[in-house]
Amino acid sequence: MELLLLLKTLSWLSVAGIVWYISFWRTRWVESQRVRRKLGMQGIKGPPPSFLYGNVAEMQQIQFKAKNTRRTHTQEIVAHDYTSTLFPYFDHWRKEYG
Repeated sequence: MELLLLLKTLSWLSVAGIVWYISFWRTRWVESQRVRRKLGMQGIKGPPPSFLYGNVAEMQQIQFKAKNTRRTHTQEIVAHDYTSTLFPYFDHWRKEYG
């Protein structure tokens, strides 16, 4: 009796794991590729993402470089375009990919 209950529990856990994996795969990969394809059809290109983390590593690297270059400039420049300050990777990708 206990073995039957254990087998049922394991089978339900495996079904739940499979359902979770399919939903994870769909949201992480399929949906992101669909959005990427739609943007590409509109002429918006960008760097290729990695599977799980997308472009996070590249974004951090660009932000680090931008932060260091801002510290080296001693001039005080008042700019009302805050997006290049907050999101330097957008500015970098706009220059690189158009």
